[in-house]
Amino acid sequence: MYSGEVLPALLPWIKGNMGADPEFASPKQTDIEVDPSILNHEFMAELGENSFDRRSFEKWERVMHSHGASYQEVYALRHTRLTKYVDVIVYPNTTQHVENIVTLANKHDVVLVPYGGGTNVTQCLMLPENEKRMVVSLDMSRMNAVKWVDKENNLACVQAGISGGDLERDLLQYGVTSGHEPDSQEFSTLGGWISTRASGMKKNTYGNIEDIV
Repeated sequence: MYSGEVLPALLPWIKGNMGADPEFASPKQTDIEVDPSILNHEFMAELGENSFDRRSFEKWERVMHSHGASYQEVYALRHTRLTKYVDVIVYPNTTQHVENIVTLANKHDVVLVPYGGGTNVTQCLMLPENEKRMVVSLDMSRMNAVKWVDKENNLACVQAGISGGDLERDLLQYGVTSGHEPDSQEFSTLGGWISTRASGMKKNTYGNIEDIV
């Protein structure tokens, strides 16, 4: 069935003329090679235990935070390996956490990569293979609250890690909408929209994200 029409000759034509096998299933990898973490001990020592909500060196968390959703990255995950992996994931819970992490990263020459929903398709989460410094993935998912809504002035204060789905759910309680609806709304985050100047399906009414912020 294609566009409401039954086309019994279409599949045989594709097989015969394009050499495509619709029954072929590309096998996925059962494991993936991950390099050991590069550690900046001075940074880790000064970061301590009070500048974040959680941190992780777990293998699959490192893999997840080292790629976006571009074709190249998805292919690498399924068939080969990523060129480089983040060394640790840090989950801040407050603005003060973020400020302190940024200050210490600057002081100790550590690379910070903000991470929202991981839906980026422009390879912004791909790490340079020749990067020798410690790379910290700053996962913003725990900063996901609507702080306040001012309906009179059409303003809201929202933390950067909130996903589009959660944002709309929380704003609905106030009878308002963000006006932004990208295809990745369920997974992408407010901070990701802003950093990539994202566009959505309601842009003709509300504008792109730079018009909304």
